[in-house]
Amino acid sequence: MLQVGDWVTQYSAGFWQVVAIYPKFADDDYRGEKLSWRKGDRIGDWAVLKKGLTPKMKFSNLCECVDAQWCRPVSPEQLQAIQDLFDSNPRARQKFDKAPDMPQPYVAALWMDIPEERLEEFTALLASLPERFTDTQFREMTKDFKQYEHGPPAAYALYLFSYPWQMDDSCNMLHFGPELKKYV
Repeated sequence: MLQVGDWVTQYSAGFWQVVAIYPKFADDDYRGEKLSWRKGDRIGDWAVLKKGLTPKMKFSNLCECVDAQWCRPVSPEQLQAIQDLFDSNPRARQKFDKAPDMPQPYVAALWMDIPEERLEEFTALLASLPERFTDTQFREMTKDFKQYEHGPPAAYALYLFSYPWQMDDSCNMLHFGPELKKYV
């Protein structure tokens, strides 16, 4: 069983420390050849990992979120080597400890061609969204602007951010911090 503080390897090379574990719930129904679940079923865990070392035991600082099933505990020998490296280099340990322990959020992009005369209205609408909002809430509040959504390229890209473990009580992904950026 994976625990906060464990050192692991995963599909991204190197040695990673588990800094958080969150339950993973299905955000949609799925039926496959060998797997099936319904929206809201617990289907595993998310692991937030901080990279401490490369495969060649060079110091590194990254943070990622992965499905916990990809994590494998390091061997006792590898754990001892990690501890010895950090013990012999307190500055590297301090840098690792101070490195961010929150990964970059997921990003969804909508391409939009909003006319200049409606831009201020749309920007105000984005500012009025709740701190965390679902796709349904977003679509309801921005329904008058749906006509301006297009495939790329477009004049604007609207970015919606999220973390896979942040969901409402109905297991809908929660977004935050919408950013509208001019492209063309």
